[in-house]
Amino acid sequence: MGRKSKSTMRSYTSKVYFQLIGSIIIGIVSVIVNYSSCSTLHQSDFSSDVDVKVEVHFTPDDPCLNIIIHNILSAKKMIFVQAYVITSKKIVDALIQAHLKKVNVQLLVDKNAPTTKGSQINFILEHGIPVIVDKTIGLAHNKIMIIDDSCVITGSFNWTHGAQNRNAENIVIIRGKCHNEKFKKNWYRRAALGEKLKTKNGFH
Repeated sequence: MGRKSKSTMRSYTSKVYFQLIGSIIIGIVSVIVNYSSCSTLHQSDFSSDVDVKVEVHFTPDDPCLNIIIHNILSAKKMIFVQAYVITSKKIVDALIQAHLKKVNVQLLVDKNAPTTKGSQINFILEHGIPVIVDKTIGLAHNKIMIIDDSCVITGSFNWTHGAQNRNAENIVIIRGKCHNEKFKKNWYRRAALGEKLKTKNGFH
């Protein structure tokens, strides 16, 4: 092999070497950038509320209905509910009791809630509890109860007759101010776009 060929080979080898090194460096930088982005996302998505406590309960083994009612009756200031519909008379009675004790009780429900079979919405309205119909696109399928400033009840448990005895459901109780505030913001945002029910199947 001549000098020119050897020189060309060395030049080619050096070029490949530096390309390889460059690729490795770019790969390392990419990993660092992605890791930093993920770390930032993680920190923003999860609360720094060190006092947060979580309870989980399951039907039919756990008395989820009684646990929910206990938390309703323990409310001091407010109960904001998000639900597709409410048919459970026991939950409704507890909400009315809280309302009579001057707790600020309000409901945000799906547009089909007033006419759903077994719905307690009109009964709730008759007792002076504000009910807002969620008018955003899609079903309002949340199952959320925001109580005072540090308690949120959510999970698959519907506010219905069958949730305790007929279905396999769960409730998650989150106790922490930061999480409570996030749920409140979502409630207020959707309620602001809704319509307040006035009378039976009617609107303001």
